[in-house]
Amino acid sequence: MPRQESYSYASKIQYRRPQAAAPRRRPSTAAARPGHGPARSPDWYAMRRRRRRNRRLVRGGVLAAFVCVVVAVVLFLIPCVEQVLAADSGSDLPDMPAAAKATAAAPAPELPVVAIDPGHGGVDRGSEGLGFGEYEMTWNTASALYDLLEADGRFAPCLTITEEESRDPDCARIKPSERAQRANEQGAQLLLSIHGNSDSAESTSGYECYPIPPGSANHEESLRFAQYLTEGFGALGQRLRGVDGIRYIYYGDNDEKLLYESTDTSVHGDPTFGVLEYAQCPAVLSEQCFITNNADVDLLGDEDGCRRAAQLYYEAICGWFGLEPTQ
Repeated sequence: MPRQESYSYASKIQYRRPQAAAPRRRPSTAAARPGHGPARSPDWYAMRRRRRRNRRLVRGGVLAAFVCVVVAVVLFLIPCVEQVLAADSGSDLPDMPAAAKATAAAPAPELPVVAIDPGHGGVDRGSEGLGFGEYEMTWNTASALYDLLEADGRFAPCLTITEEESRDPDCARIKPSERAQRANEQGAQLLLSIHGNSDSAESTSGYECYPIPPGSANHEESLRFAQYLTEGFGALGQRLRGVDGIRYIYYGDNDEKLLYESTDTSVHGDPTFGVLEYAQCPAVLSEQCFITNNADVDLLGDEDGCRRAAQLYYEAICGWFGLEPTQ
């Protein structure tokens, strides 16, 4: 048998010397994550943030512009809607021209307020006349004047007291200052306080009136109204007392009456009648007649006389406002 040669086989397993492991690197923010592409630089991320911020700014600007457009459209449409509604409200006047429709829709102008003050009343009966009290004459005259002014249609008359406050003897006295305040609250442009005169001598007669005195507000216009009054009563034939029927009155320290004629334009610091003192418009207190004189009562104090006096007051009021009487 042939001799077998012995072979030595080199091992197929190769051994390598262990090598030192490479130092581990700390991951960088710019390093790419597996499956996410190549690594990005810090500048790339900063640019990306700027782009996002710019997109947000653009969207905000577009939204703001849209809101402005919506608001502008709404503001534009509101007048149009109002015009449509106004046109619909005037549809009941189809045949009227536009100018006539505007006139019909316009509010009526305010009428001038004339305050009428029936003197005395309630527990304050005033002077006693020939078979009647002063409060009765003043109320009858005031109510007749109220009717004339109301029927005229160019005035807004008002009374400073009610019929109950005038006629009911149990009603409290309405002070002159309160009457003036009521006229002020109504916006009076003119105030007439109606009274009756009296005297122990039955022969005393005549007409006189008292405007707001010199030095006070509304004196000039009060005097002008008083002149219309004396003109009317004088033309009727009533005697005018004093110089021309116009006088100024004051109360002294002891409440004594201080009387001055219209020719005396000096200014006094003493108070006058309360209804004149507190009035905020031209005002006159009228002593219509002497209710203790038969002739005066027949002319201006009885039922017919009250209506006659009311007519004179009405004509004087019209003249003061620059109007012609219609009654």
